Amino acid sequence: MEKIKKYAKYLLNALTIINALLIGIAPIWDIPADRIVQTISVIMAVISTYLLGNKAYKTISERGSNNEIQ
Repeated sequence: MEKIKKYAKYLLNALTIINALLIGIAPIWDIPADRIVQTISVIMAVISTYLLGNKAYKTISERGSNNEIQ
């Protein structure tokens, strides 16, 4: 599980850099990168949700059966 999380973080960082480059270069090179940027953004959102879900699950399971929010 930790290996997948590590790769997901690296992939998220790489996609963020690629997305920023596409946003910056598209108007200069006059290429229609809108759909590519949107697709990358959706993939980034899915990976981020996966990472956040794992973190929330780990936090809740470490807390035990205490259901109170502090």
